[in-house]
This record gives sequence, C-alpha cells and structure tokens, in this order.
Amino acid sequence: MDAPEQKKWLETHIPHRVRAAIARLNRLENSVLRVRAFIDPVPKTAEEEVYWRCATDSIWEGRLAATRWLIEFVGIKQGKGGNPARCEKDPKYPDDVHIQDFDGGVPLNHQTPEAVTLASVWKGCSQASSHATSGNHPAVDEQSLANSLAIVLEHLQNTIYQTAGKALRDFVLETPPA
Repeated sequence: MDAPEQKKWLETHIPHRVRAAIARLNRLENSVLRVRAFIDPVPKTAEEEVYWRCATDSIWEGRLAATRWLIEFVGIKQGKGGNPARCEKDPKYPDDVHIQDFDGGVPLNHQTPEAVTLASVWKGCSQASSHATSGNHPAVDEQSLANSLAIVLEHLQNTIYQTAGKALRDFVLETPPA
C-alpha cells in the first residue's frame, strides 16, 4: 500500500471503525483514547423513547461489527478448538486491507493471553451479530468489548500509528468538518 493510501486509512477508515466500536461504551478511560464516549439524552415522549431504543440497538450492532473488523485487522480470529489463530490475507481477496499492509504493521501475536481475549470476543461478535447462531456464545458485554478494544487500540498505536508519527486518538476524537 502506497503512502497516500496508508494516510487515508490511518486518518479516515480506521478511526471510523474505532468510533463505531466505542460509541456509548462507558469503560474506555484506561485505553490509549482515555475517553468516555457515552451520552444518554432524556426522551420526552413515547415516540422519542422508541426512536432512542432503535438508535441504541443500531449502535450496539455497529459496535459488534466494528469490533470484529478491528480484531481481524490486527490479525486475530478464533480457530478450531476455540484457540486464537492468525487472521491472514486471503489471496482470493487481494483488495482486503490488513495491518501488515502498513509501514510498521505487525499482526498481534496469536500466542498471547491478549490474543485469547480477542479471539473470544471475535467469536462472540461473529455469533451475536454477523453470523446468527443459537445457544451460548462468548461474552460481548460492555466490559469484554472495552477490554478487547483497549488491546486493539494499544496495538494500533504502538505499530502503524507510531511508525507514521501519529496518534490514533487525534483522528478518532477529531470533530467532523463543517
């Protein structure tokens, strides 16, 4: 991936997924973002309550999809037997983007305790949203998601963002252009 394309991904595409993953997540103060992205308006009518419920359900589903994407992006998925596995580029999809496409991009080691956490949340997100299943699946509660996102965000900052001389936090928390 050339430098202009990397810049676009570092400044736009990755922060977009991070914002989707952290929206209304109340437990990220200990991550590289050091942020609380939570707001709860007070609906005044039954119609506003229904609207807000639809919005929060949508936010939740988007969070699961974005979290799964970020975990795959840093190179982790759950393999056979429930063990963490490398999530590598598939030659059938040459346009797919992974962390190793970036300067400084090193996939997260799949043989670490952090990878166990990420693989479990990846599977939980997959089963809870992207690939509907019945029965039990790994936890995707707020604490599990916050823990996994903290790992992913730290890895992104310490690899591709640090190599680029940038701070992920600056792009995630910037206000949108007018």
